[in-house]
Amino acid sequence: MESLIVISKVKKFIKEKADMNTSAGFFEPLNQDIVKACRDAMAHAQKLGRKTVMGKDFNLYVEKSDIQEALVVASKVKKLIKDELGLSTSSQAIDQLTVRVQTICLKAIENAKADKRKTVMDRDFTAPTSLT
Repeated sequence: MESLIVISKVKKFIKEKADMNTSAGFFEPLNQDIVKACRDAMAHAQKLGRKTVMGKDFNLYVEKSDIQEALVVASKVKKLIKDELGLSTSSQAIDQLTVRVQTICLKAIENAKADKRKTVMDRDFTAPTSLT
């Protein structure tokens, strides 16, 4: 599957937050998680009878997300949602996915630090169940 993540921006996010490197292996589970989050949101929107996937369809919804820079490729997310179920995508959905990526990265940073490493790796990935 094509990556929905802006890899260079995710690397930059991790570098700025913790001065850590990111292994290439970290991005595959991250991308798979974002695809799953999109599919879950699509199912939620359909269940409610809507033809647009909105931010509130994501399970880690943040009311007022203050996103400076998207960490997912909006056009690819919109294409996935359109191709799979013919649904539209609100711009807020991109913000919610970015919040999800940030949450995953922050937890991965904690995991790498706990192992006393300076590189975030695939084994540091944890699918979030909450924003904390």
